Amino acid sequence: MTAEEHTTARALTRRELVKLGLVAAGTATAAGCGVGDTQSGESAAKTSSHPPLDKEPGDLEVFEWAGFELPAFYRPYLREFEKKPKFTFLEQDDQALGKCLGGYRPDLCHPDIPWIPDWVKGDLIQPFDTSLITNFQSLNPSLVKAAQYQGVQYHIPTDWGFESLMYRRDKVDISEESWTLHYDPRYAGKISWFDDAVNLVIAGYVNGIDDPWNMPDAELNDMKSFLIEKKKVVRHFWSSQTSLDQDIASGNIWISFAWAGSWVNARKKKLDVVYMNPKEGRLSWTEGFVLLKGTKNYRHAHKYVDAWASPESAVFLVNEYGYGHTNTKVDLKKLDPVLVKAFNLDDPTILDEPKTHPRRYQARRQEYLKAWDEVKAA
Repeated sequence: MTAEEHTTARALTRRELVKLGLVAAGTATAAGCGVGDTQSGESAAKTSSHPPLDKEPGDLEVFEWAGFELPAFYRPYLREFEKKPKFTFLEQDDQALGKCLGGYRPDLCHPDIPWIPDWVKGDLIQPFDTSLITNFQSLNPSLVKAAQYQGVQYHIPTDWGFESLMYRRDKVDISEESWTLHYDPRYAGKISWFDDAVNLVIAGYVNGIDDPWNMPDAELNDMKSFLIEKKKVVRHFWSSQTSLDQDIASGNIWISFAWAGSWVNARKKKLDVVYMNPKEGRLSWTEGFVLLKGTKNYRHAHKYVDAWASPESAVFLVNEYGYGHTNTKVDLKKLDPVLVKAFNLDDPTILDEPKTHPRRYQARRQEYLKAWDEVKAA
């Protein structure tokens, strides 16, 4: 997800977005990332080796997505401390990881869950002491577990969202909700694909691959060939949500991979759009914080993450940005029935496999990226 997408989401209306993100009470599968059942007590034991809070410099630095630096995300932190954190903005997960491997050392960073093993193997991060995070017990337990690596809580999950197909109901006729609409020759020239190697994963689910996130060469080559053959229906690949939303509104595109925010934007324009719940399952992403080694603001960093994990932050996130939050204490009472239906907010298992497929660690990421480049070049 790019910084632009985070910033774009702020343009969505308060009334619509308060409903969109209020799915924190749902559960999600703990897939990938070397998930374990319990957190090691090692991090808590090491906490005593850090100076007390009032002996830390308090000059917290956060490597963050643009748009997430607003004080409303960490009001409890600001009420306790006078000094606002310094923010440096990341653009992509791989760029953030690379910058820190190159020597940059903020106190905290805000990556996606699938990248946790890379941060650990790069010797960049340390476990959290969850006893210092008062809101930790209120966070979605399955997402918390998915944010562990080898049973250790290296990541505190805070925000998440869906990825699925969106289509113009007034232009498109379907017999069932399926990712196969992504390749439908009836709508050639009206379909857009997201410029991302995740297309190979989607093709894997469509074609019944057992583990589309970890395909060996033979399966990966088959999915590459499948996409190359289907590519003739594609008008273009999109990388900017703003551009996609404009194409949907203008009628250039009727069918596309999309984040939920695009569906909300289209509804604002009074377009008859459907955010699909495909029979093969939606995808989802989850982000949160990692704690860099060597920080001199160990306790301040925990306070900051605790503020982000609070119901107060959750309400702002879902009201103003349209993303889900992992805190399960958010009020779910006043839900727009249209949004409840579109996002299955009344189903507490909606984030579980096989209904939803969370993005996960891919040991063969480079092979997927190479195959995707070959699809685009074909």
